Amino acid sequence: MIKTWLIKASAPICGTDTDYIAYSEKNPEFSEDWDNICNFIIEDLWDNYSWCLHLEDEEYDSEEEENEAYDQAYEDWRCDCNIYVEEATEEDLEDVNAIEIVYDERE
Repeated sequence: MIKTWLIKASAPICGTDTDYIAYSEKNPEFSEDWDNICNFIIEDLWDNYSWCLHLEDEEYDSEEEENEAYDQAYEDWRCDCNIYVEEATEEDLEDVNAIEIVYDERE
């Protein structure tokens, strides 16, 4: 039976709590696609909130130095993101904003 899973994620910046949804028989953390799900969520958080790091305000001596700074910031970001999964009912989802489906086994 397909269950509804609420995935709560936050980036390493206050106020970045974001919710996602998955539909699967088992907890998506135990899915072979979990790495892809996490990568999608982390990239989504980066796309939406990395501006808070003010990386574009820094001055760099070269493009290579700038690229290295961005790469390091992204790796630090990846390590500091938090992702939690819990089973949810449709009623639980009524109080959640901006849900994006990140995994779906329904046919």
